[in-house]
Amino acid sequence: MKNSLTHSIRRVIAITVLCSSALFASTGCFGSFTTLHRLYHWNQTVDANKWAKWGVFVATVIVPIYPSATIFDMIFTNSVEFWSGRNPMASNDFKTDNGEEVSLRMRDDGKIDVTIQSPDKAATHLVVVPESNSIGAYGDDGGLVARAVEAAR
Repeated sequence: MKNSLTHSIRRVIAITVLCSSALFASTGCFGSFTTLHRLYHWNQTVDANKWAKWGVFVATVIVPIYPSATIFDMIFTNSVEFWSGRNPMASNDFKTDNGEEVSLRMRDDGKIDVTIQSPDKAATHLVVVPESNSIGAYGDDGGLVARAVEAAR
């Protein structure tokens, strides 16, 4: 009796997984795989040495970070993107408590474009640049606006 109950439960689970897979396949829910792409771009920045990048890639496949990111994208982010039109992992926009909207866009060269829009002021545009021992923020005219340096401990 117990063995047939276990067999029936396994059959129900298998049928549920199969039907869910068919549902996702029939909706055309492909998505942009944002989490997987972010992981890939992070892997590109690990080291300039191609063997180090390859080693990190192999480690993240074995651990299994890449497969987990793929499954997370397939089940969650791509489904949300398909049904809502917006990928929750793609958002780089924030709203502060005082109503400012902050938008961040990563460039291919490692710099970050920052736009701060206040409700009552013109938008402020900055370019955040990682430097050797600090991080610099530059205005539209290329002038230094701020620099952050790690404090001595």
